[in-house]
Amino acid sequence: MTETLTKAGTEIHERIVVGVATLENVDPVALPPLFDAVDPDALEAIFADPESEAVRIGTVEFPYAGHTIRIEFDDDPVVRID
Repeated sequence: MTETLTKAGTEIHERIVVGVATLENVDPVALPPLFDAVDPDALEAIFADPESEAVRIGTVEFPYAGHTIRIEFDDDPVVRID
């Protein structure tokens, strides 16, 4: 099962934890800390609005709680949980 999360205005790390918890049908606090898989602050910094007019395109992928998390960025970050 794949879940795609595109809620604008929500922190990326929150989208990941809530999305995985929803797929697993558990409370988000029952999951392992996201920090064990990736530094949430660094993840947010990667996808933060640039101060320049530079175009940002990229993908970050990592395992978390038995799922593959893939974050794709073009105009807005899209989180995919497989």
